[in-house]
Amino acid sequence: MPEAQEKKMLLTVPRELPPEEALFLTGNEYLSLPEIDAAGRIKSLNLLHYAGRGLLEFRGGGGEPLLAPWISREGRPLDLNRGLGAAYRHYWIPSFRAGEPGQWEARGELAAPPGERGFIYRLTLTNLSPRAAKFQAGWQGCWREFNQVIFNRRRLEVRRVLSYDSWTKSLFLEARKGLPLAALALNLDPQAPWHFAPRRGRFWTGIPLELGPGESATVTLFAAVNLESDGAGTTTVHLKRRGSEALLQETEQWLERHRLELPDRRLTRVLNRNLFFNYYYALGRAMDNDRLVPVTSRSPRYYVSAAFWSRDTLLWSFPGLLLVDRAVARELLLTVFRRHLNHAGDHAHYINGTLLYPGFELDQLAAFILALERYETLSGDGSLIRESPIAEGLDLLVQKAEERRHEETGLYSTFLDPSDDPVPYPFLIYDNALLQRAFAYLAGLQQQKRWQHPLDFREAAERLYRAIRRHGTVEGPLGPMFAWAVDGRGGYRLYDNPPGSLQLLPHYGFCSPEDPVYRNTVAWIRSDHNPYFHRGVPFSETGSLHCRNPWPLAAANDLLALNRGGLSFLARAPMDNGFCCETVDPHSGKASTGAAFASGAGFLAYALWQRGRDSR
Repeated sequence: MPEAQEKKMLLTVPRELPPEEALFLTGNEYLSLPEIDAAGRIKSLNLLHYAGRGLLEFRGGGGEPLLAPWISREGRPLDLNRGLGAAYRHYWIPSFRAGEPGQWEARGELAAPPGERGFIYRLTLTNLSPRAAKFQAGWQGCWREFNQVIFNRRRLEVRRVLSYDSWTKSLFLEARKGLPLAALALNLDPQAPWHFAPRRGRFWTGIPLELGPGESATVTLFAAVNLESDGAGTTTVHLKRRGSEALLQETEQWLERHRLELPDRRLTRVLNRNLFFNYYYALGRAMDNDRLVPVTSRSPRYYVSAAFWSRDTLLWSFPGLLLVDRAVARELLLTVFRRHLNHAGDHAHYINGTLLYPGFELDQLAAFILALERYETLSGDGSLIRESPIAEGLDLLVQKAEERRHEETGLYSTFLDPSDDPVPYPFLIYDNALLQRAFAYLAGLQQQKRWQHPLDFREAAERLYRAIRRHGTVEGPLGPMFAWAVDGRGGYRLYDNPPGSLQLLPHYGFCSPEDPVYRNTVAWIRSDHNPYFHRGVPFSETGSLHCRNPWPLAAANDLLALNRGGLSFLARAPMDNGFCCETVDPHSGKASTGAAFASGAGFLAYALWQRGRDSR
């Protein structure tokens, strides 16, 4: 039967991004600062809220930042847009410089210490003139929006209360809907009065500084979030007691302990930025119960932010997480098996496990088992299988898989593909290969007598392997190759999709990288026979029907398949201000869809590290 022609399908595709804005970001387990401009202005702050099923966001509104530094000299405001440079220290601490040669220089840096419900913002001002001068340094802000974020922003009808607490000496921004929902508190060192206009949502403060020639002074803002203002205010007191130097040093030491090194400095930068981005933006802790919450991204700039996809968390984010913290990786597996198993395989979930977007995806079902195998292999910890959520969860996953088994072909069907789009035929070869590897892992558990099940998974894995070879191998223009999708009756489609690429079959252990059928498949993917492969452009990579432009995930696939091209692509592509995005413009390498793609950043970082390890 001939190859299937591309047919019209109902797709939910991302919008093209506007021209790139230079933005910085940082955060920790409890808060995210996803939009910081090159002058150090913070546009928004958000936190995960379990009862709210997503993010709660403090936002300036009307184009104004939530919080911005300001400096004056002899009563005249200084222009902090006179930037001398902005960069990251330790790949995660935004640092800004502004000034006027021979007159003044200001340096700002933001750090969110690990494990703390807050951040510090330090401003250091230096008088470069030959005469003493009177300066003021401080912050001003505007709070007009309090939003819930799940994919899109929803402005919540709350009372936005600005107040000052003389006990903690903090300015409070508290959102109340009857009871408080969340609060942000701001505290200064050295202490200075806060001024605010509640009806206009504005607030400001300034600290007088008299600096002689060449002298410098530092002022620090301590900011904290909590469920209500008293908790936020006392948390700022806690941060002040610890001191900005200690908090900054603690943050730097954590980042240094977890950074990874590659021979190429450019790739080392890409690796570590995305490693930390994945750790803090594809994962967090809910403010209202302290539970671990895996998400696609904690940045509202990502078009499907603040929701759970098992593919994102377990196939993409999880390998990167394992490079940073295996204890948290263990906790994450227990969390997803407890919270997200009832709808395992379904398209997208709310953060509490409730179904958000229906549609069965076979690769997302296999992802649970493959993540467990990856954890055991890399950590050497085989104890998880003794935890009841895991052992019982495997039974449910097998039951769900067997419901998709086609008796005649022995293949397993899916409704959506790895980019969450309808399939031309029900049997995807990539998806079935992942399930085959999951069955092989379960067979090992049975053989080791660590898990019992009436099905013989050694036989099931072998049977599925034969079915994939029989029905999934077709004659392509470059020789026998794996089809993307088949109907089991001779119909097939040649295609590849970066979110779930046939290039990854050896990486998951399905076949050898020297397998001639696999090699022909890779050659087809990276040839003019593939209408979604971008050749002859500065950023040559594979796109897809979902998003036609090149995917950074495709470059990661190249690295894991040991193809040429992925390293150069990632070393040169700006992507989203250095962070992973869904697709890039083939000529500029800048983000074209899916900015702030945190879970994808985990896979990208893992692929860079794995390729570096394989090359050594």
